[in-house]
Amino acid sequence: MASDPASPDAPVHAIGWFEGRFGYNTHTRNFFDYLSRRIPVVASPMLGLEGPWCADRTILRNVPSLTPRATIALLYGSHMQVLEGAPGRRIAYTVWESTRVPDDWHAPLAIADEIWIPTEWGRSVLLQNGFPANRIQVVPEGVDPQTFNPQIPPSDALNGFRGFRFLNIGRYEDRKGTRLLIECFDKAFSRQDDAFLILACDNHHDPEFDIGRILRELNLRHPEKLAFIPPVSTHTLLAGVYRACDAFVAPFRAEGWGLPLIEAMACGLPVIATGYSGPTEFLGPDAYRIDFTMTDIRQPYFESASEEYGQWAEPDRDHLIALMREVYETRSDAAARGLRGSRHVIQNFSWDSAAEKAASLLKD
Repeated sequence: MASDPASPDAPVHAIGWFEGRFGYNTHTRNFFDYLSRRIPVVASPMLGLEGPWCADRTILRNVPSLTPRATIALLYGSHMQVLEGAPGRRIAYTVWESTRVPDDWHAPLAIADEIWIPTEWGRSVLLQNGFPANRIQVVPEGVDPQTFNPQIPPSDALNGFRGFRFLNIGRYEDRKGTRLLIECFDKAFSRQDDAFLILACDNHHDPEFDIGRILRELNLRHPEKLAFIPPVSTHTLLAGVYRACDAFVAPFRAEGWGLPLIEAMACGLPVIATGYSGPTEFLGPDAYRIDFTMTDIRQPYFESASEEYGQWAEPDRDHLIALMREVYETRSDAAARGLRGSRHVIQNFSWDSAAEKAASLLKD
């Protein structure tokens, strides 16, 4: 006879993208690592849509002592067919950004008994798209305070840029507002200002991505004030990059959560960010929030039979420029706000607290 899935020893079957350096990878590794400290976890890593989850499920079914209390798939909503026939509670844990959920998410998400989303804003989006309230739970993402905190030694890789360093990390795309940031920074600071913009941005989804071509098209006044750094291979090195900079700026149009933003906050950087969507869950009172207006999404952001993609925020360019100047000119006050923001994040948004919330839901 199979074990009781309500037993404290009953495991969770975790399906997700454990390997890699992007948001879902970081989310998956950290969340299930901390959850496993409270509840046994059997992990089935996926590469793309391939992985041993089906074979692992067969083993779990055939070993009574391993009958899962729940199967949690931490994936895009369109891939939740992996929950079909899963033992235990079927939980789809996902992240989304615009006000319209893609058409091809609805049927896979309907397989799940529960949908977990990291923020109250994300929950409101699901409700507006017709998902029933009793199936949606908010389970936040987090940060590892042992890796990201104000005491981390700064990297010396940026020592050649002597001045005030603004940092942005994330994919180069319209949703992240990368081009908007570069244009506004170039307008905000003159040759006489000792301000630099450090960017770790690429777009591995676009085979024609060429940052050199993009910069030539922008015809910047002061391209020498920009520095592009390659992707950082470990979180320890990444923490050193955060600590080598003076502020983090992210004029995104929409975010489901925003891991680089919360990591920068944990490291004590003052942050300038659009006051919209997922990051409002953790920005707190000390962040510099960019004003915005809501606008229809025009470009094909995802597959949509109706060619409607919802809305996202359009950051106010003049306000972004003013906030960068404010942080640059009032450095002591900005640094103090950054440290208060660090305390807020570390006390309230660790991976440990995220796992605690999930464990509580799984035990109910």
